[in-house]
Amino acid sequence: MKSGRFQLGDITVEPSTLALTHKDGRPAQLRHKSRAVLACLLETPNRTVSKDHLLQTVWSGLSVSDESLVQCIADIRRIVGKDARQVVETVPREGYRVNVSAAPGARPRPALLIPVALVAAALGTGWALWPRDTVPPDGSARGPDIAAAKASPPGTASTAAYLEVLQGRVSASRFSQDESLVAERHFRRAIALDPSFARAYAELGTLLAVRFENDWTVLGEADKDKALFYAQTAASLDPELWLAHYALGRLYSLFGDLDAAERHLETAMSLQPGKEDARAYFGILRNFQGKSDNAVAILQQAVASHPDPPYWYYLGLGNALFNTGRNAEAEAALDRCQALSQASPYCLRYLIGVYGAMGRMAEAQAAARSYEAMGFELSVASIMGLMSYHHPDARARLEAALRRAGVPD
Repeated sequence: MKSGRFQLGDITVEPSTLALTHKDGRPAQLRHKSRAVLACLLETPNRTVSKDHLLQTVWSGLSVSDESLVQCIADIRRIVGKDARQVVETVPREGYRVNVSAAPGARPRPALLIPVALVAAALGTGWALWPRDTVPPDGSARGPDIAAAKASPPGTASTAAYLEVLQGRVSASRFSQDESLVAERHFRRAIALDPSFARAYAELGTLLAVRFENDWTVLGEADKDKALFYAQTAASLDPELWLAHYALGRLYSLFGDLDAAERHLETAMSLQPGKEDARAYFGILRNFQGKSDNAVAILQQAVASHPDPPYWYYLGLGNALFNTGRNAEAEAALDRCQALSQASPYCLRYLIGVYGAMGRMAEAQAAARSYEAMGFELSVASIMGLMSYHHPDARARLEAALRRAGVPD
């Protein structure tokens, strides 16, 4: 089959992976949310996509201003270059349209008919993705490559289970409590379809770790046992699956067994040295262990190596820098974190503390007001209750900084 690549101004796009390439062959970089906006626009190239649809798809119903979307459109136009406003077109009072053409020597696809695949690519699943004309969701035969695709879904003989995991990844990447529950249903269905699919168990274990980290559930012993069961089952089914060890590393770090967390994260890094998520979380673990200088070095390397670092890399880096007293650098990292996660409170909690530690009271109070406006309780006790797995010295530093910023007990 000929390539389905097409041209977006000065950028060549591979629709099955959303790989973006400059004329000289260099990869083009976009922020996480900007890639997701582009993915949504490319689901229906040359057709108008409403602002409401873009906001709902990319921000999953979170309350964000149109400015967030405008910034993403500006990011896309920046890399498009020539005739950017004609290529990424504003349709007054309606939305935006991406006008594409076939890349030189390529035959354009008639449509990108599987939104989940393209959006999953934008949100960084790290898997090779298939166009829908290869395998429809019901597994029925359609398209010229059906036999090859059905024979080789990654890690499973069940195409349906594979697609459930992809859909779960899309929901998980939207990063909210409600979407976490949607993702869990997809991963459970994948397991029901193929009880030997290690990746589905590992995804579920990782999902539960994120849920615990963000206090989206009341954590009891049964919850710990359940989460560990999924991650341990993944490692048992496929001992060389890096994500299984990554899930175990995150879970053990939350449950206080930092030695076990370290072993599994080191295993994950050895199995997939190019997976910066494992390296970044290893840096966060070092911070939990009170080794903040080492954490800074590891996280800086992860940020430098990742083509589009997600917000939590900067969150971990900002936290580690704050713990080493490098407040100005911590502020810069947390500002970047906040820019990538405008509708979430995680970076704001530390920014309040950083501003307090630096004696910048007006900015501390502004950040505190933003935090409250998101519907979160502004108190030292409430914020510190979310930091139970942090090192005692780090907790004491943040607690003192929050009080200095004027946050009530």
